[in-house]
Amino acid sequence: MSHRDYYNVLGVPRNASADEIKKAYRQLALRWHPDRNPDNEEAAQRFKDITAAYHTLNDPEKRARYDRLGPLYTADGRPPRPEELNEVVGSFLGGLFRRKSDSKGEDLRYTVRVSLEEVSIGAEKELTIPRKIRCRTCGGDGANPNGGRETCKICNGTGRSTGPRVFRSECYHCDGKGFKVLKTCEPCSGEGRYTHDDVLKVKIPPGVATGQKLRVKGKGDAPAGSGVEGDLFVIVNVADHPLFRRRGDDILVEIPMTFPELALGADVTVPTLEGTTAIRVPAATIPGKMFRLGGRGLPKAGGRGDLHLQVVLDVPEQLTEEQRLALARWAQNLAPSDHKRRHAFDQALKERQT
Repeated sequence: MSHRDYYNVLGVPRNASADEIKKAYRQLALRWHPDRNPDNEEAAQRFKDITAAYHTLNDPEKRARYDRLGPLYTADGRPPRPEELNEVVGSFLGGLFRRKSDSKGEDLRYTVRVSLEEVSIGAEKELTIPRKIRCRTCGGDGANPNGGRETCKICNGTGRSTGPRVFRSECYHCDGKGFKVLKTCEPCSGEGRYTHDDVLKVKIPPGVATGQKLRVKGKGDAPAGSGVEGDLFVIVNVADHPLFRRRGDDILVEIPMTFPELALGADVTVPTLEGTTAIRVPAATIPGKMFRLGGRGLPKAGGRGDLHLQVVLDVPEQLTEEQRLALARWAQNLAPSDHKRRHAFDQALKERQT
């Protein structure tokens, strides 16, 4: 099926004579012939399109069928398949509502690293984002502002082909811009945009988590030509903390304590997201015991999570001979029943062995 307006491809009116069609084809074929444009994929495709258009419009019978069927035309005369009909209808409906200004620049992604303290209260980060901005010299069209562009004569500056409404598309000769570039803009080398390091301040809301995306509208790349800038997506990465571990909106802290502190009880200074506080660990506290400080965790809907403090036994890795003897004497002074959990465990083992 034909997906292009062949009259627009050759740049001739719909009532063009056979001589006008042949003349246009020769001029375009000479310009885009692969031999004159080696290793140029665009030239190869244009030459293919031009040849297809000429072979159709140069044949009176094929031209008549093409004029009658428009985008439903097939070179071999077969009827269009259902999926091809759907494609034509979709293309037509899209053309009704699509505007040139609908083009959008590329979205950008940037990863920002934040601490748990910043997650707790929020933060403002200054980011340097290399992004493509619209050239201020040419306004984004890529043409030298001093006579570097001319109106496309094929579409008369509309940027659209002039065929039947169902077949209208971007002008083949100006790629829908409505003009041709005669002399490129020097600052952007004709691209209409250039790379610039943009310094942005991005607010990190409280309670964010690793992987969360923050959208900054219009701070992506500018498109080549007209259109709107893409968006910047800031990806949050919450850094590991030397003291805190996150569990959703709650925070877990392990508090290393010595055996005497656990056995006798102690007042212990513990960290919080805001600083420090003190808790009382009662006597005979077992390792693994959890203490909860309500509302001292991370922000959540309607409040804050909790801070969980888990005591762990810190066992010395090396002892002097004097310390080992003192510890052995202390152990000998204890009866088996003094360690209730160990005593119950040993009794259960004996029962399994009998």
